[in-house]
Amino acid sequence: MATLALPEVFDLRLKLQTLETKKDSPDISLFERCDLEDEILEIKEKLGQFDRQKFDQGEECINCSG
Repeated sequence: MATLALPEVFDLRLKLQTLETKKDSPDISLFERCDLEDEILEIKEKLGQFDRQKFDQGEECINCSG
């Protein structure tokens, strides 16, 4: 898996919030809800991978440019 940059992580977190709001809508079908949940799980997996790799090389964040 490619390393995510901080702007990509920010975008994924915003998208996750949006999808979680849509998932709870009573106007969507069961199949749409399942598709949204699959996408939510994918995003959570990517964000989890980012969090695990964040400090893999000691105390320095490998994803930070500073």
